[in-house]
Amino acid sequence: MPKTIISDTSCFIILTNIGELDLLHKVYGQIVTTIDIAIEYGEALPEWVEIATVTDKYRQ
Repeated sequence: MPKTIISDTSCFIILTNIGELDLLHKVYGQIVTTIDIAIEYGEALPEWVEIATVTDKYRQ
């Protein structure tokens, strides 16, 4: 299964607010996000969320 990339903080925030952040892991497994999104989220992300550096600024 390809990695699922979260490029917007709202997904983390909404699922956290309803107590269902684990749904991302159950449905997609490994999740990838950027340091900017992790900082904006403002809480520690679970270990199944990989924080990666953006390598293609053009498509960011």
